[in-house]
Amino acid sequence: MKAEVETETETVPDQEASVEIEDRSARERILDAARKAFSQNGYFGTSIRQISNLCGLKQPSIYHHFDSKENLFRNALISSHQEMMDFINSRTGSGKDLAEDVIQVFHTFMDFHKDRRGALHLLGNLIYSAPDNLRDEYAEMYGPEMTGVIERMFKKWDPDNSQEELKICINHTLTAYLIELSVRDRGREDESLTQALRCVNYILRIEPR
Repeated sequence: MKAEVETETETVPDQEASVEIEDRSARERILDAARKAFSQNGYFGTSIRQISNLCGLKQPSIYHHFDSKENLFRNALISSHQEMMDFINSRTGSGKDLAEDVIQVFHTFMDFHKDRRGALHLLGNLIYSAPDNLRDEYAEMYGPEMTGVIERMFKKWDPDNSQEELKICINHTLTAYLIELSVRDRGREDESLTQALRCVNYILRIEPR
């Protein structure tokens, strides 16, 4: 009897782990489908039924993980945002001076855009088609992280904040650049980068790189 009890006790964690993995897998499938649907059709043009068809899970399963369409959109957006920021933060900050670091930021956002196009389109759809409360929530809670990359570069090279006006101008340029990338037609993104870097070069008073 003791051996049976021990054996039963040992299998419970395995069963719980298996359920957790299955739940995580289902959640990721739902999020992947939601990101695709929302990025293509916008918030109002996407239904839970469409997401259900894309991920191969029934609608009750989707509501089990995300209790509403709004909450699913929020999670799809946040997960895309976090993926973007992980990409950007891991590939910036290795420049030899402020200008090189700033230019690297713009190039890295372009790299992300081309590698994971749907994420930035989701941002564009949030701005143009999502309910105001979701747009405002994202802008307040997560938007600053994008321009925060520039803040980090200036803090590195200008700890006394003597070039604050330049930093503000660069951040405005970055914001406009990201908005344009989120709606730019495929194949024309490099025009956006060229235009943005012209502004950066002018603001920092450097020769084009």
